[in-house]
Amino acid sequence: MMNARIQVLAVEHKAGVSKTSHQPYQMDVCKCVVHLSDGRVDVGELVLPKDHPKVEPGMYEGHFGIQVGYDKKISGQLIKLSPLPAFGEKSAKAA
Repeated sequence: MMNARIQVLAVEHKAGVSKTSHQPYQMDVCKCVVHLSDGRVDVGELVLPKDHPKVEPGMYEGHFGIQVGYDKKISGQLIKLSPLPAFGEKSAKAA
């Protein structure tokens, strides 16, 4: 499993009908800043798993696994987001 520090800026709920399967879909997409271990940042979108708890803007530790898609391409898949303490707050571990 791989972890990454992720700052969620906004969460958008999307719903519609698939153009290929014609089936309805719903998903939550987070607008994020990824804080890389070398100090760089990158901006992107993160699709939450269907059963993931509600996410609010803030700092998170993202836990990722590997998936093989229907097209046989290997990619990362979000397992869960764990909230991180806000700047200046003490974590439960430090208390």
